[in-house]
Amino acid sequence: MVYAGVDVGGTSIKIGLVDSNGNIIADNSIETDKSRGYKGILDDIVADIKVLCEKTGIDYHSIAGIGMGLPGVVDSRTGTVSYSANLGWRDVPVVHGLEVASGLRAEAANDANCAAWGEYKFGSSRGMDSVILITLGTGVGSGIIIEGKLFDGVSSAGGEAGHMIIVKDGKQCNCGLKGCWERYASATALIEQTQEAMAKHPESLMNKIAEEQGKVSGRTAFIAAEQGDKAGKEVVSDYIDYLATGLINLGNIFHPNAIIIGGGVSNEGPALIAPLEEKVNSSLLANEHNPKVRIIKASLGNKAGLIGAAALVM
Repeated sequence: MVYAGVDVGGTSIKIGLVDSNGNIIADNSIETDKSRGYKGILDDIVADIKVLCEKTGIDYHSIAGIGMGLPGVVDSRTGTVSYSANLGWRDVPVVHGLEVASGLRAEAANDANCAAWGEYKFGSSRGMDSVILITLGTGVGSGIIIEGKLFDGVSSAGGEAGHMIIVKDGKQCNCGLKGCWERYASATALIEQTQEAMAKHPESLMNKIAEEQGKVSGRTAFIAAEQGDKAGKEVVSDYIDYLATGLINLGNIFHPNAIIIGGGVSNEGPALIAPLEEKVNSSLLANEHNPKVRIIKASLGNKAGLIGAAALVM
């Protein structure tokens, strides 16, 4: 069987044909161009799927369905995008619209949920019963799978772990709240923390590294720490503490088999994962008696959302 997966972002849309084993047969990327409205975007998605079918010799009408991941609050039960700030959509019947435009069965879910589903079905958490995916990017995305089912709350408005409060009256978040986890644990937050430390410690290697690379990135503090830089080590240690705080909360609530870490920061590998796993498991309730929660790097990269979207209709 062949399925179509669609990962919609604010600026671009990834579209692919995926087989039953989660392998991408062919994929492409098109501009989102929000000015066209949702019907125009859906028409372009269908047109691109047909182009991919022509290129691969696959009969368009043999596609078993189209799965779509979208940013924002997506009610997977009604197929409606309740609200998406990135797309400027409110109460958009995206599944109905896609089925009308394509003539195929369609499903939709939040993009982070799709990424979690992709990792669960075909990635680093394949074969596990309960897992949580955390993506560290501009914000902190999350997808929660409990006993083989996506958990997203009433009207699919839940599962937003990035907006749990970890610091009372803390830093202002774009969501309107203060002290949200993503204001301390996202890649954006890590860069901000690095810049603050660089200003306080002009002698730090971080300043030299940033100058050589032409920017401050999520890697800057980790590179400096690897070379023994004291200020860099402090930034990395504090960042891991912030990240661990949220993971400990999730571990105590759900105690999954594993928590999967995705996004660019996850590429730090053992320098991030090893101390994170130690901090989390040493702080879980009754940690001496309960199974450990594994902390694992995501394996599907930026294709997780596309593959997971296709898996919605498998």
